[in-house]
Amino acid sequence: MQGSMCNFKAARPKPQAREQWSNKLEFLLAVAGHIIGLGNVWRFPYLCYKNGGGAFFVPYVLFLFTCGIPLFFLETSLGQFTSQGGITCWRKICPLFEGLGYGSQVVVLYTGIYYIIILAWAFLYLFSSFSSELPWASCNNYWNTGISRITVGIIIILGYVV
Repeated sequence: MQGSMCNFKAARPKPQAREQWSNKLEFLLAVAGHIIGLGNVWRFPYLCYKNGGGAFFVPYVLFLFTCGIPLFFLETSLGQFTSQGGITCWRKICPLFEGLGYGSQVVVLYTGIYYIIILAWAFLYLFSSFSSELPWASCNNYWNTGISRITVGIIIILGYVV
């Protein structure tokens, strides 16, 4: 029986082709932007100043090279090896490690909430700079009246009392 169901081969769906970087420079710039990030540009000078300058810089660099960069390369190479996303790559290695992927996504969510405020400040200053007079350039603003100073003083005193 040549046409029987036993000889039927089920058509397997072809896996979707994954997108790739168009060139190596594009990938390297994306990785550099991810490594450097907003925290190192915006927050690092403040942390270095607040925590003692060089006394903070040496442990920071030591921690960066012993933990930060190796963990980044682990995540990047794991994604490259498994061709999966941040959650499913851990599931492919060991199903028990799937929680690591979810945990990293929670960290990304909280970091995004934190950084969106900084980006909002940048956009506020950018759009305010297009006005004829900068709001922070003079003391002739509505919030600089004598009544507002008294109100703010009362609120501060009540805050300490309560």
